[in-house]
Amino acid sequence: MKQPYKRRDLLKNRLLKRIILSRNLQPFATLLAFVPFIFVAITGIIGVSSGAKNFSVVFTWILWSVLLALLLVPFLGRSWCFLCPIVWPGELIQRKLWKRFGDSKFLNLRWPKVLQNVWLQIFIFVFFGIWMVVLVTQPFVTTIAVVTLITVATITFILFPRRKFCRYLCPPGLFIGLYSAYSPIEVRVRDRDICLTPSEDGGCNKECYSGSENGYGCPWLEFPQNMVSSIDCGLCMECVKTCPRDNIALNVKPFGTELESESIERKPDEAWRALILLAFPLVYTAVLFGPWAWIKSWGDLLLYTNSVGVVHHLFYIILITDIVLGLLPGLHLIASMGAKRLSGAKDISTKKLFVNYAYAYIPLGLMLWVGFNFSLIMIEWSYIPVVISDPFGAGWNLLGTTHLPWMPIALPIPIAEVIFVLLGVFLSLKVGYNSLSRIFLNKEQAVKALIPFAILTAGIAIVYLWFYI
Repeated sequence: MKQPYKRRDLLKNRLLKRIILSRNLQPFATLLAFVPFIFVAITGIIGVSSGAKNFSVVFTWILWSVLLALLLVPFLGRSWCFLCPIVWPGELIQRKLWKRFGDSKFLNLRWPKVLQNVWLQIFIFVFFGIWMVVLVTQPFVTTIAVVTLITVATITFILFPRRKFCRYLCPPGLFIGLYSAYSPIEVRVRDRDICLTPSEDGGCNKECYSGSENGYGCPWLEFPQNMVSSIDCGLCMECVKTCPRDNIALNVKPFGTELESESIERKPDEAWRALILLAFPLVYTAVLFGPWAWIKSWGDLLLYTNSVGVVHHLFYIILITDIVLGLLPGLHLIASMGAKRLSGAKDISTKKLFVNYAYAYIPLGLMLWVGFNFSLIMIEWSYIPVVISDPFGAGWNLLGTTHLPWMPIALPIPIAEVIFVLLGVFLSLKVGYNSLSRIFLNKEQAVKALIPFAILTAGIAIVYLWFYI
């Protein structure tokens, strides 16, 4: 099937293909990634109480989160899912231990149909997101969060086949999955006709989905033949190993082409996913970088031992929840109603505009996350060599950097933020206009419908930049 965009198949490189086909690549990479998270769990309990000097806080919320938002997700999509240590114990049990009983699906419980979406994942992300301020300042809370995720993931892998935790529960996966749609990396079939041909006629038996002696069936329950989106593709490369016809490609494509595809089904849960992930960098920027220090202090319940503090914290929860789940989605709803009215199209529902245009916020949301994490690393980078030199707070000085002072690099932040935001606005409006053009088919109507969304997009950009002025 001809693709509507140019792409380059990386698996044409023999060396890279040989590496990817290695059975030991993913387990080894995952094990390496698991090691620092062991340190996170230990140092969060026995390390120093200061978050700025504790390995668990600095590694998780400065180094790992920044690496994820600035490099891995924008350029490599769901590459983190390839080596994610959170699922390593559970996947090891599922793939190795259960096989001792002759069945890799041992318990094999059915995931509830009502939960085969991202609504529960959204709830978990919002729950974690509200208390991020606590997570980034309290080492033992970070440890509890990481250990809880590993425990829940392991239990889920024991109860259900394949990666149900990753697809329907994982809070970081909500972020990684959505913005991977803008990434230039994708897994696709080279020739769809081969997939449609019966095995007796030179086709295949859908080994990419069910598995074979060469590899496991798709852990994400994706069928490469039908894939038009990378949101739920974990880049595990099992389909490359199992395909008997060498019909799987690992493509590099232009940024954002997936969002402009007519083949992607626009879903309400994914629309809310985009809106909520757009709201959180605004909230985090206001709390951590804005002039309202009281918001941050009211968010940390651990600072309070009296009823007044509890009231402050409840106000903080209500404020953040209202912004994330009420204010921004509400403004988008108003923009959708305005778009319908301005376009004059009576046959186009407000719901359709609400759902479809929400996908256009993905580039802007990604750039806001990039901007937030860029500011974070510029301000907090000097904590990294300190905690690496003394991860347990035991007085070590392995790298000779223990006494390195706090040295923020604030000068490039405003310029960088303006660039990131303007780029996000441009890309979102581009995606949005293309989306509206498919809905209305009339350019004049599409332009008129774009106006309310453009006003909202510009408003979001202005508010975000205001926090840095």
